[in-house]
Amino acid sequence: MRSPRVLLRPSTILLPLTAWAGMLVGPAAAQPPADRGGERVARLPPVEFNLEEDVFANEPISDLDPEAAVPRQRPTATFGAAAPFSIGGFWAPAVDVDGQADQLAMNAQFARVAVPIGVPAEGRPLWIAIAKFGRLELATDAVLPDSGQAIPGQLWLVETGFMHIRPLAGGGSLGGTFLFGSASDRPYAAGRDLTLMTVGFYNRPAANARDEWSYSLFYSPTSQLPYPLPGIAYVWRPNDRFEAKIGVPPSLEYRPTDDWTFTANYFPLVNFNATARRRLADTLSLLAFYRSDTEIYFLADRVKDDQRFYVFDQRAAVGLEQALGRGFTLEATAAYLFDRTLFQGMSFTSGRTDVVNFDDGLGLSLQVLWRR
Repeated sequence: MRSPRVLLRPSTILLPLTAWAGMLVGPAAAQPPADRGGERVARLPPVEFNLEEDVFANEPISDLDPEAAVPRQRPTATFGAAAPFSIGGFWAPAVDVDGQADQLAMNAQFARVAVPIGVPAEGRPLWIAIAKFGRLELATDAVLPDSGQAIPGQLWLVETGFMHIRPLAGGGSLGGTFLFGSASDRPYAAGRDLTLMTVGFYNRPAANARDEWSYSLFYSPTSQLPYPLPGIAYVWRPNDRFEAKIGVPPSLEYRPTDDWTFTANYFPLVNFNATARRRLADTLSLLAFYRSDTEIYFLADRVKDDQRFYVFDQRAAVGLEQALGRGFTLEATAAYLFDRTLFQGMSFTSGRTDVVNFDDGLGLSLQVLWRR
């Protein structure tokens, strides 16, 4: 009996660093299948760590979904001796703030890396060290209307941790992710400003050995639902071009041709992402997406320990991704940002105070990725 292979899904794996398991890149287009010893194998791109959901997100959807980063049972590229890496920035020009004679502009910088600890081996447990950094600047003289405090000028996210994947004899997998750090306007200023993200997951083959059952448990105090959240889903794969995760959290991936890819995923409460990608040439792809983004921080001077500061918007974007060689890729996107708001609250849905709405506007992002 062959040992189960540790297979990592190329399209959505930033580790649980993107739904249970922050920043702006879609799955690479699939390559034509290849023959391997008489067996037809789908040849997908090298494993990437998905930074897709936001250039400064605390927990983009691919981070929150353990299914996005666990071993895959269908043929895919195995994790190689790579150090997936992304660095880039985001800029949104000044727009008017509702009810105040001020404007607000935004810019952000981020870096993110995931490195295997030791040499990955087929059928053996895999450990991955992960780290991410983000800085979000809110350039404005506007104030939070209820407390009268100035809107924080800079918000920081610094996290480090690891992910573990353990293949099981029956073809399933077991593992988890743990990230620890600070998300605040003054990172590590006090113990109450510290945060974590932890995920446990278990996958087992379905009766047909083609599909899977996925079980998970997620917790992070800087999520829209800051308490432990269980997940259960059936992963349906009728063929090599379609996959639907039916349950909680749900997701969809469809490749009608080698040049087109469509993905969608959702994580409670309002984290949703839908992306379409068209390969224009061997090294150039066009992408378009809709996404809702929520950034959550602990302000150092907050009155209550459980109070959180939220930065929310929705965005529709188009962009280009250009391969630079040696595994490097440059991605540039332009987005229309709307439904933009800042507020404080105990959770995303209750006890909102200091609500600041600001006008719709343009957002530009640029990042460089290394996928091998």
